[in-house]
Amino acid sequence: MVKYTLRKFFRKVVGYLKNLFYLWFMDQCRELEDQIIDLRFALKESRDKELIYLDILNNIDSSLIDLFEREKENEMLYIIEDINYRDCLIGLQKSLREYKRVYNVNF
Repeated sequence: MVKYTLRKFFRKVVGYLKNLFYLWFMDQCRELEDQIIDLRFALKESRDKELIYLDILNNIDSSLIDLFEREKENEMLYIIEDINYRDCLIGLQKSLREYKRVYNVNF
């Protein structure tokens, strides 16, 4: 009779422990799911900023390519045209400020 009650007692204890572990495990899963959602949101923000920076760099690169091509054409055609690099840099600065304002980024 004692063996039966001890066995029954241990089964109940094991059942309670399984339930406690299950509850703890489910709580941990919920916390991890919340962290995953936060990380996905942060990743999306980072990707958006990366696309903005990539667009800025592509625009700068294409502007420089156009400027150097114009200079090369002028040399080939013996056209003497002074390219005012200061104005080019001022234009670059203005466009970068506009990017900052429109996309709300800091660099």
